[in-house]
Amino acid sequence: MKIVFIVMRIGKDGLATNIQQLTHGLVHQGHAVSILTSGFKKGTSTDDQFFTDLKKEFNILGVPLIYFKEPKGNPLQKVLGLVALISGIRKHLNQIKPDIIHCHSPNLTFIPKLLGKKFVSTVHADTITPNWRYKHPDLLIAVSEGSKDFTQRVMHSPPESIRLVYHGIPKRFAQAESREDQIALKQKHHIPDQKVILGFVGRITPMKGTDILLNALGKATKEKTKQQVHLVFVGDYQTEKDKIWLAKLLKENNLEEQFTLVPFCDPKPYYQLFDVFVLPSRSDTFGLVAVEAMMSGCCTIRSNGFGAIDQIEHGKNGFIFDTEDFTVLGGLLDQVIQDKELRQRLGSNAKDTAMERFTLDKMVSNTLAVYQELL
Repeated sequence: MKIVFIVMRIGKDGLATNIQQLTHGLVHQGHAVSILTSGFKKGTSTDDQFFTDLKKEFNILGVPLIYFKEPKGNPLQKVLGLVALISGIRKHLNQIKPDIIHCHSPNLTFIPKLLGKKFVSTVHADTITPNWRYKHPDLLIAVSEGSKDFTQRVMHSPPESIRLVYHGIPKRFAQAESREDQIALKQKHHIPDQKVILGFVGRITPMKGTDILLNALGKATKEKTKQQVHLVFVGDYQTEKDKIWLAKLLKENNLEEQFTLVPFCDPKPYYQLFDVFVLPSRSDTFGLVAVEAMMSGCCTIRSNGFGAIDQIEHGKNGFIFDTEDFTVLGGLLDQVIQDKELRQRLGSNAKDTAMERFTLDKMVSNTLAVYQELL
């Protein structure tokens, strides 16, 4: 099967991870994938290596990256750019002759619709609103029950067109790191060995809710709990303003000496260090990092954004708290940090759930079923 992905910009985010993993899975099942994109959304200098590695992987997989120019400038320039964009994508589609067009950017869905092509689209964000560029696809992939509801309620998507396909991740996250490697990693980053490690993975921004986590630990947990914990964040600041914001939060909560920041990298070995993982995000369509933590056997606590109820059965394989409610989060942290047996049981159950429901193989299989339905 020949498949074309259309995506406006590829950033250092969950969308890029999903596209990379889905592409990898499709190619390894014998399908040909091409990616039409306007390029890579660079935010900081550290983004360069991420995008270099991503392009290298696509090249190894034999996946061509075909670039188009995003319309910019004054109104006339945007109109001319839009005409060129449509013409260029039409040309590439005529050359590739894909069996499936999969649009990953909602504001580009008007192009296959205008060209009279059947296509699939995926809901990757809960911040989009109806506009002239968004057109309903023939089949729409929602990645969680929350995003399914969102597309119907906000985007007015026909219910009969929606298919639920959870994000999936490679089973490598379930493979244990050796004790020696874990010790070496802790030593490398000066992470104390006798503390309970409380982890977070993602961009350090208000949208990801890192302030909720810090306020929970600093203001809503028992002093005994606070003293037992060391925080490890794996990720980058999006702006210099975010760096100042986090430093202020750490100081306000007296956590400066209990915090380690690991610049963005493959998070897999770090999940193995975490005793507890928290996703306090204010906005998500799925929360991929929560599933990565679960498959790694972490005791996982997350906010009740999209994906939470798909992933976690409260009290059985993790905990869910209302977004913004750092007081409740603090109480949950008291429970799991003071009760090793509880967090180990939740982590074990979380791993079982992730292996059953959220593997890359399952995502690829379910996505191909949607493609077959469109043919």
